[in-house]
Amino acid sequence: MGVNKRHELATSQLGFISDAFDISINNLRVTLNRLVGTGLATQNGRGIYCLTEKALAKRVFINRWQQDAFHYDHWDSRWLGCHLPKGAARAVRKKSLLVLDWYGFAAGLDHLWVRPNNLTLNHSELTATLFNLGLEAEAHCFVLQEVPDSLASQWAHHLWDIDRLDNEYDTLMKSLEDSLKALASKPVNASLPETCRLGGEAIHRLAIDPLLPKVIRPKKKYQQLRSIVHKYDRVGRNIWLEQLKKLGVDV
Repeated sequence: MGVNKRHELATSQLGFISDAFDISINNLRVTLNRLVGTGLATQNGRGIYCLTEKALAKRVFINRWQQDAFHYDHWDSRWLGCHLPKGAARAVRKKSLLVLDWYGFAAGLDHLWVRPNNLTLNHSELTATLFNLGLEAEAHCFVLQEVPDSLASQWAHHLWDIDRLDNEYDTLMKSLEDSLKALASKPVNASLPETCRLGGEAIHRLAIDPLLPKVIRPKKKYQQLRSIVHKYDRVGRNIWLEQLKKLGVDV
């Protein structure tokens, strides 16, 4: 779904997906029904599944890696805060924490999650986006104008494991580079799942990157991975589009 402007998937195309990923058609149908049950897809009764607005909102978030979503070199040292009050239901709080994690927030103080105020989204836009993705209605988001130096230093040096993050990016970039070198010599039944799996993993990592400024994350690992993923995405899309056209899919 999402290949063409209608974001549709016909059940007649499940055979191709089954062959490409070595997944039974029955399991694919179960997965599609689960997506319908969670409000991420609809089924029109004629064997056509479509993404919902809820799913498309998440897709916009995932695709933000293609845009300049943050300021790396210039940060005014201000922080964004999000206060989560006591008493939220467990499921509601779990969703809120997931959404905040997606946007690079980390627990700074009791009931307060923080991140550098270096995103290209302004405060109002970010707040609306967080609520749209599932942040609990009782949460309060705001800009912290003045944070004590000792606390700001603690947040900058301890809230994110920069070394682990950079090492994981190095490993992923090596996998992407090795795959790019080998794809041309691989059969289609191997290159289709590989580009989807590895490309999807890389895009997911970019999507949930905390987008930290240079003073916190000095090595440009995000930018390096993003550059490689742009190339890998083009190569992978060409492989997939060629096969989808053979199926008569509107791309």
